[in-house]
Amino acid sequence: MPRVLILDGEKLIRWSLKQLLSEEGYEVDTAATADEALRLVETRNYALIITDLEICGEQAKAFYGRMLSKQEGSSVIVLTALAKDQAEKTLADFKTFLILEKPFASEDIKSSAKKALGAMTGGGGR
Repeated sequence: MPRVLILDGEKLIRWSLKQLLSEEGYEVDTAATADEALRLVETRNYALIITDLEICGEQAKAFYGRMLSKQEGSSVIVLTALAKDQAEKTLADFKTFLILEKPFASEDIKSSAKKALGAMTGGGGR
C-alpha cells in the first residue's frame, strides 16, 4: 500500500485529500507546515508527496531541495493557486510529476495520484 504525504496549510484541504486518498487505499500522513513535513520525511518513505507550493513562501526552493533530497524516489504533485507557468519557474530545478492549479476536482487528485504512482513503477506516464 503506497504511503502518501499531504502538505497544505489549509486544514480542510488536508482533511479532504486524506479522506479521498484513504478511500483509494493509500496510507496518508498530513502536515500543516514545512517543518512538520521535514520531520515526517526524516522518518518515513513516501511514494507520493502532494504539496502546496505557497506553504513555504520565499523559502520554497530551499524547502523543496531539502525535502526531496530525503525522498529521492518519490513522485511529487504540486498544488498551487499560481498560474501553472509561474509554478513551473519556481520548480524548474526539481522533478515534479504534475502541477495542479487550485481549485481542482476530486477526480483530478485521484487520477493524478494513480498516474504518478504508475510512472514510478513503469505503469504510467505524464
